[in-house]
Amino acid sequence: MSKSRLTAGLATSLLVLTLAACGGEGGSGGGGGDDGGTIRIAHNSNAANLPARIAKEQGYFKDEGIDVKFTLVENIATLPPALGKSFEIVQTAPTNMISASNQGIPMVAVSGATVDTKDNPTASVIASKKSGIKSIKDLKGGKLGVLNETGTLHTAVKYWLKEAGVPEDSVKIVQVDGPAMADQLAAGQVDAVETIAPFRSTVLAKGNAVDLGDPYLQMAPELGAMLWGAQRQWAEKNAETVSGFRTAIAKAIKHIDEHEKESLEVLQDYAGLPDAVIKDTVLPAYTSESRPQDLKVWLKAMREVENFNGDVKLSDLVPDEGD
Repeated sequence: MSKSRLTAGLATSLLVLTLAACGGEGGSGGGGGDDGGTIRIAHNSNAANLPARIAKEQGYFKDEGIDVKFTLVENIATLPPALGKSFEIVQTAPTNMISASNQGIPMVAVSGATVDTKDNPTASVIASKKSGIKSIKDLKGGKLGVLNETGTLHTAVKYWLKEAGVPEDSVKIVQVDGPAMADQLAAGQVDAVETIAPFRSTVLAKGNAVDLGDPYLQMAPELGAMLWGAQRQWAEKNAETVSGFRTAIAKAIKHIDEHEKESLEVLQDYAGLPDAVIKDTVLPAYTSESRPQDLKVWLKAMREVENFNGDVKLSDLVPDEGD
């Protein structure tokens, strides 16, 4: 795992699939793998994707004989149904992979992305000092700003609330865009926000912030909440490409460790982040490992707070690893 600093439901939206098939950057042609075609990759503007962007910019994919084409799709929960149609590899969350498997979409992890640790948390629930909130228990009756209600971050917060004995329906949820969270919190529009890199650092930089903790680390001592995934059949057919992808990601992680300022500029460019956000950004701890142990934690959380009752064999999602 890199020592770099920092950082659910499925939809089959035809609009997303159409845009994904038409949009993007770099490369040419359709999908492929060992046959020499372009690998179409989809991700959102999260800092977790930086190694993939660095791998292209530094030529690490090219070194592995891989040509890539990126497409930004902010709601990654829509991506599993697009595998084999619009994309070969997508950014995904463990919860998305588990749900996809339960719905008959055979996914497999091809690389890890980030890992939250005590020394390098990427997520936080942050309250304003004016709210008087000093712990997760104090959120009862409060207003919480969230990026969305379908991702791993919100699942983790719901799990934390449950463990703390706070009824989920006692907290009012308001959707707030990441760049606006610091201002919304300062203005008293919300009592607290659940946020993640790169926006976490900006919120914490304000003097009004009280960091209640990392929701992911309430679930396990360290935990990955993001992966790179592919359709199982494609991954098995293109094992050499999958291995090359993982190798390129590992090389990019090393590059980020050694060239942080330059890497932040790449993040700013593809994510469209303003200088005010990027200057406070602390990069995540990156990893190319798929970490099957994380899937166990997420499956447990899904059963407890997402009403998930599916029968999923986790070893199918991470090759050569046990349940």
